[in-house]
Amino acid sequence: MRELKVGEAMQETIGLYIHIPFCQKKCHYCDFLTFVDMEERMDEYVTYLIKEMALYSGNYQLDTIYFGGGTPSYLEAEQMVKIMEAIQSHFVILSDCEISIEMNPESVTEEKVKTYLKYGFNRFSMGVQSFDDATLRMMGRLHDRETVYQKIALLKDLGVKKLGIDLMFANPKQDMDVLKRDIELAMELPLNHISYYSLMIKENTPFQRWVLTGQMRVLDDEIEREMYHYIQSELTKHGFHQYEISNFAKGDVESRHNKKYWQLKNYLGIGLGASSNIDFVRFVNHRRFDDYYGMIDQGEYPIQISEKLSLEDREKEYIMLNLRLLKGFEFSEINQRFGIDFLTKYQAVLSKHKKLGLIDYDNQGIWFTEKGLDVGNQFYLDIL
Repeated sequence: MRELKVGEAMQETIGLYIHIPFCQKKCHYCDFLTFVDMEERMDEYVTYLIKEMALYSGNYQLDTIYFGGGTPSYLEAEQMVKIMEAIQSHFVILSDCEISIEMNPESVTEEKVKTYLKYGFNRFSMGVQSFDDATLRMMGRLHDRETVYQKIALLKDLGVKKLGIDLMFANPKQDMDVLKRDIELAMELPLNHISYYSLMIKENTPFQRWVLTGQMRVLDDEIEREMYHYIQSELTKHGFHQYEISNFAKGDVESRHNKKYWQLKNYLGIGLGASSNIDFVRFVNHRRFDDYYGMIDQGEYPIQISEKLSLEDREKEYIMLNLRLLKGFEFSEINQRFGIDFLTKYQAVLSKHKKLGLIDYDNQGIWFTEKGLDVGNQFYLDIL
């Protein structure tokens, strides 16, 4: 990794997100920008990722790099090598850079993991969703429980230290017994991070179609809330601390990259449909291959949507995103960043919602209570 040399101009430090839009199979709940049966397009896509990076060459130094998708681990090892070498060429990678990759169990191989480690990857997240094979089949996942065990053992044998999994709850096939068993099995594995998401029924997915046609029922809100509280309680008992609504960590392995999103810090998104946030501007790349490639071929940033937010809009966004973090935020930070006195400006809203038991605050900062984490939407509406 290249480091800054004495006398070299200081570049802005940001996070870099790389979108890999390819999957072996699309899950039944997924509405992400992903494509299946397009292996023949992967080489071309990697070429254009590198061309897009060149447009930003020399502008930034990186303290986080995050490969998301899609399924980044679906790329061949040599394709990942090309991407990492391009990142090293066009950006300064700081020596303590967090480099993360999302993986699916069925696409993890020894060759790929060794490649990741060689190029500095130090944070690994595996999409598991459940350890119940019937639940996995309904979700459209390709792996089973045994595959998860095998691939996690491989990762640990090869020296991976920061290893997490994604799990999902409130799945129609998942009652409390399945949830409890999922957590029991997860706690037997050498993990230090868990992202636990509630199932959302997204538009234009098989799950939505099955709900609309009566083939599938979503769980009641009360059962979903009971599941969430059980997850919080059990993971805490096993040494995980919750630092965000859906994220739990053991020790110092919180996702530095994802915290950039919640803390409204700058990040650059490279790839099809990738989002970026630089100061007061949000922009999103084209979502169609031809449009994305065409603009890059013309030497232009492949941006489809660009939006400059006002200071007031940014302030509201800062409040809502930061309150996803269990520690909330400090008044000194928001006051300095937006030139306000938070306690004075929002006193009426704060008093109302503290009485309702949704928030708590002191002279230093504000955070959601346990009740507020469940039903905090009214607070957001009042802030807006």
